[in-house]
Amino acid sequence: MYVPPQALRCFLAVADELHFGRAATLLHMTGPALSQQVSRLEKDLRFLLFERNSRHVELTEAGRALIPQARAVVAANETLLRWRDSVRLGRRGIDIGFMATGAGLLTTAVLDQLRSADPDLHVKLHHLEWSEQLAPLLAGDIDAVFVREPFPAEGVRRRRILSERRVAVLAHDHPLATRESIRFAEIATEPFISSSGGPPEWTDFWMVNPRPDGTRAEPSLAVSTVEELLEAVAAGAGVTTTPESLPTYYRHPLVSFVPIEDIGPSVVTLCTLEGNRRPELATLQDAIGQACRQVALKPPEE
Repeated sequence: MYVPPQALRCFLAVADELHFGRAATLLHMTGPALSQQVSRLEKDLRFLLFERNSRHVELTEAGRALIPQARAVVAANETLLRWRDSVRLGRRGIDIGFMATGAGLLTTAVLDQLRSADPDLHVKLHHLEWSEQLAPLLAGDIDAVFVREPFPAEGVRRRRILSERRVAVLAHDHPLATRESIRFAEIATEPFISSSGGPPEWTDFWMVNPRPDGTRAEPSLAVSTVEELLEAVAAGAGVTTTPESLPTYYRHPLVSFVPIEDIGPSVVTLCTLEGNRRPELATLQDAIGQACRQVALKPPEE
C-alpha cells in the first residue's frame, strides 16, 4: 500500500491543531479538501484516525500511534526532496503538474518548445486530482502547475495562459443535446453535478453560482474524476459545465457537449511559488510564449 506524503502532512497538521479549519489554513488548503485527504487516508489504512463532530476533534488510539510513523515518513520524504534538488544541480529538471486536460492542446506545444529550447532538460509531468489543486506546489513536490481558475492564490505567482468557452455536459438523449449552442437559463433548473474536494470558489464556478437571478443551487451529486462525471451524466444523474477542450481528450458514447453562449470562459493559469527562482522556470515561461505564438493564441488579460 502506498500512502502519499501529502496525506500524512494533512494528518499531522490536524493532529497538531485538533481543528480542521486551522490545519487547512496552515496547509493553504480548503477545509473540504483537507477533510477528503484525511478520509481517504483512513480508508486506505482501514481505521479511524480522529473522532470528530461539529464541535470536537480528538485523536483515536490508532491516530496517536500513527503520529511517530507519519513524522518519520514525512521527514524521509523531505530528505529525499532535498537529495533530488541536489541531484538537479547535475541533472537539470522540472516537475509540472496538471489537472484533467491541463492547458489543452497548448500543453503539447509547450512541451515541444521545452524540448527544442533545452534538450538536456528533464521534464516530468504529474497528473493531479481536482481535490489537490495547488497543494503539491505549495508542498514543494512540483515546480509549476497548470490550474483552471478560480483558486486560492496566496503564495503563488500566476500567468494566465488561455481561455476557452464552457460547454454543457448532457446525456445523449437530453432535449438540448443536439443543439449547436444553448443559453444557461435553459439548464439552470436541472440537477447539477459538481466536483468533490475542490475549493468552494472552484465548485461555484462550474455550478455557475450564484445564478444570474442571484440564487444558488446545491449539487445533486459530487464526483472526483472526469470519468465519474461522464458516467454520472450518462446515467441521467444531472448536468454540468466543463471546458470546451475536454471532449477532445475524454469521450463517452452517451454524453454530448453543447457550448453555452452567455457565461464566462474557463481560464488556464500557470502557477509557480513566489520564492522559486530556478532558471528552469524561466525556460518554461519562454516556452509558453513561443507555444502561444506557434498556435496563434492570445493569452487572456490579467
